[in-house]
Amino acid sequence: MKVCIDPGHGMSNRQMGVFDPGATHVENGFLFREADIALRYGLALKDALRANGVEVFMTRDDATDHAPVGRRATMARNAGCDLLVSLHLNDFDDDSANGLEVLFRDADDRVLAQRLQSALLEVTGLRDRKIKQRNDLAVLKFQGTAVLIELGFIANDGDRAKLLDAQIRDAAVHRIAAVVMEHAGAEA
Repeated sequence: MKVCIDPGHGMSNRQMGVFDPGATHVENGFLFREADIALRYGLALKDALRANGVEVFMTRDDATDHAPVGRRATMARNAGCDLLVSLHLNDFDDDSANGLEVLFRDADDRVLAQRLQSALLEVTGLRDRKIKQRNDLAVLKFQGTAVLIELGFIANDGDRAKLLDAQIRDAAVHRIAAVVMEHAGAEA
């Protein structure tokens, strides 16, 4: 099994040579960017999967890697990946919006999405925004199993505090890795 980890946004996501920070939030003069937080989670997930012998492909390893959103699914396919996990943060005009949700493309991906949702709610304590079917997202057009995890809301103080907590991040990525490996084993 080979897993594609797609930390959302970053360099050339929407326009070649332009960094896309994704959702942003300023708190006490400090700028939080979705692209940075998603990358931290992506790199930690890569380590967790590799520690368990799983081969990993990253759509981007840092803030300078060019990863146009419309090419990410193709990059994963060309790298020989069987499964794609895209990592994002939500945003909304009302800072009280909160919670975690996993997006999936079709019925084949629903089981993985629900397992990830349940596992992540358990370790993060975030509000359950349920799993949602979306077939309009570029990364979910991957030819294979694909999910997009909205880890929480960047502008919500409670969500953001949990997302930035290294212990919660470590627990979350290890649960993602365990669910992905269990799912792949069940399909084998």
